[in-house]
Formats: sequence, structure tokens, C-alpha cells
Amino acid sequence: MKRIALLYSLIFICLGANAVAFGQSEDKKACPFNIVGTWKSQAATTNPILFRFAPDGTVTLLSPSTSIPDADFEMLAAAKYKLDAPSAPTRLDIIAARGNEVFGRGTTAMEITGYNDDSFTTVNAKDGRSSVWVRAKANRYFLTFAARGVKVDGFVDDSSTDIHPRTGRATQTTLGGPAFAMWTKMDGRKTVVETLGIYPTTDSMGRMVPVVGAIPADIYKEFANETRKDSDVMIRLELTEAEFERTQKVFKTWEKRVRDKTLLYDDPYLNAMEFLRRAAESINLCGEKIQLHKLTWHENDQIVTKFNIPQHPLEYIRVMRKKNDKLHVTDERFPRDWRPTTF
Repeated sequence: MKRIALLYSLIFICLGANAVAFGQSEDKKACPFNIVGTWKSQAATTNPILFRFAPDGTVTLLSPSTSIPDADFEMLAAAKYKLDAPSAPTRLDIIAARGNEVFGRGTTAMEITGYNDDSFTTVNAKDGRSSVWVRAKANRYFLTFAARGVKVDGFVDDSSTDIHPRTGRATQTTLGGPAFAMWTKMDGRKTVVETLGIYPTTDSMGRMVPVVGAIPADIYKEFANETRKDSDVMIRLELTEAEFERTQKVFKTWEKRVRDKTLLYDDPYLNAMEFLRRAAESINLCGEKIQLHKLTWHENDQIVTKFNIPQHPLEYIRVMRKKNDKLHVTDERFPRDWRPTTF
């Protein structure tokens, strides 16, 4: 076990040296403002209206659909928008080629007096009227961490290798089971699921080997509902739109690493552990939402000391569940029939 602790200590030193290159600083910084998404506003109107800001500088005004089949919203009008400094704005301009129910023809200038992840406040430059904008739940977002303990004979992993007393050959009787993160996005009509992690599979020689990548559907679907198996552990968290987008950046980065074969380590379990750690820590990038186990890679670390490397992803998720059990979204609370029809 001392050898494993030494290995992790070396990894820790390397990660510290490459903090800028690989991106997750331990110091929390104020996150940049991100207007992309769907918002509600106190802008003067008697009818409920949502404002969907797109990355291309357009904003669409939406209202509850009454005439379009299989649609929750319909478009009322479209305009353009401009921020003076997108990541830390002080001014928002709405440019409407034609006047509409909310904005007059031409440019409506608004001073931004404050913002955070889920709201911002504006003051109309012309009439001094103040409005609070809040993110609307046009979608629901969930991030699930799940793992399963598995023991399989015949897999050799020198992180915890034993020597057979007769043959003198290295043997290993443990193989980590699947451990992954699963992103779920719901718009009330369809559900999009994306996964990444590690799972055991059979190679061309008929041997069981661990693979880092997208998780097969037959595995991740077993965690669509709360699992009752003693070997399993999972935690399902509901995220805000901004939190979801930040965690998705980690997912996209590691998805590209898998695709380009540029994973950080030779050992697949180290890659899986690093990916899961970064995904979990990205939730807290702009403030602590969940309690995390901070891996120290030292001999006194409760995961590193007690478990072999193939079990680290499983135990990391187990500790996360214990520390955040009240945040776990149970099957009873999971909104399978949710529709974005309330404002």
C-alpha cells in the first residue's frame, strides 16, 4: 500500500506543476457571467414571456404555446442583443428591428447593476425602471455519479500485484467495476443522456480489461433508477443550468481526450479517478454546493490507504454519497413527467 501512496504522491506533484495546463485550480474564483439560456424578467407585460438568449447574439421572446402541437412554447418576436463585456458586463443592449410587446423599435439600453449564476438586475437607461431577470426552468439538469464493485479472476494490474507462491508469476484477482458520470438533460418531451467513465469489457484475446470511454447503455440504464444491489453506489444531483454547463466542459474535454487517445496516464483507473474528481469539483467552481472528498494522495487518505487503485473510483463515489445524502434525488423526487409549463 505504501507503493500506491508513493505513486499518488508523484501524481499529485505532477498535477500541481500542470495546474494551468489542465485547468482546475483549488482556489475558487468568481465565475464569469453567462447570459446564454432562458430567462424570466419583470419587463412590463401582462402576459408571461420568456427570453432565450443564444450564443450568436440573438434573443427570442417566447410565450406558452396554444396553437403549435407538441410544443411548449411559441415565438413571439426576435431581436439582437449586445453586452459591453460578455464575462463581466455593465450594459445590455436589445436591438429590435421592429417594435414588439416588450421592446420598442431600435435599441433599448439597460445598465447591469448586479449578476450571479442565476439572476441579474438591469436599470433601463431611458426611464430608470429596474428589472430582475432570473433563469427559467425550460430544462431540468441532473448529474449522476455511479459505480459497481466487481471481482474478476485473471486481470493483472501491477498497482496491487501479488506473486503466486508456486509459479512466481504476478497474479491479480480484482478488477474494478464500472464507475462513471452521467449527464441527463430534460426538456419535458425528450431526455438526453451522456456518459463517460470506466467499465470492464472483453478484449480480442478474451481477457477482461478496463476501458475508459462512453458507458454502454446496458450498464448506465441500470442506474436510471436507484439501484438496490449491495455492490452498487450512486448519487444523483440536480444542477442549475450554469452548473450543468460547467460540468459539461469537463465532460467535453475528457471525451476529446478519449477520442484523440491523449488521456493523462497509462493506467485507466488513474484516468477514471482524475476525470471523476474534476467533474465533481467543477460543481463547486463558483461556490460550495456539495461536500467533496479532497484526495491528498498521501498514506493517511482514507481511500488511498484502504483500497487498491481499481477500487478508488467506486470508493470516491461512495464517500461523495455519504457526505451529500440529503442532496441525492431519489426516484420519488425525480421529475420523470415534468413539463416546462409554469412560469
